[in-house]
Amino acid sequence: MGVFRIRVFILFIYFCCSFLYSVPNVSGHGNTCFNCTELENCKASKHYVKYVDSADTDKVVLKTPADKADPILEKCLDDGYRINDTLKGTVCSGSSDGLCHAIGQATGSQSVLFHHCGNCYNECDCFNQNGIARTEGAIILTMCLAAFYTLIQ
Repeated sequence: MGVFRIRVFILFIYFCCSFLYSVPNVSGHGNTCFNCTELENCKASKHYVKYVDSADTDKVVLKTPADKADPILEKCLDDGYRINDTLKGTVCSGSSDGLCHAIGQATGSQSVLFHHCGNCYNECDCFNQNGIARTEGAIILTMCLAAFYTLIQ
């Protein structure tokens, strides 16, 4: 009987944690600004907007005086813009901080989060901004040549 109670308790804790993890912090339309570590030093102009999914093309619009501020999306969008519907894909945007941000439908799934962040990493050309593309290629080439040299001897 004691083992059964422990298993039920563990199952209860698991479902509670799963529920809390799956409830996202969302705006009125279910969109959120993702906190992507890959984009921390990735620069984008203040007015940059790139739609990964063509269905989202007309969803970033100018704010009207009657629109309320959205604290979730304000850090990701340029001042004076809002999103008027739920996004189907990823929108990469610049903001007043000069960095690239990923915006998409709120989710608790880590794989979907990484997908959104990866889309904006490519669209904002973060790989070339960090200088990694120029130095990493030379290092890998040197390591391959050294390995080949040791193999042929």
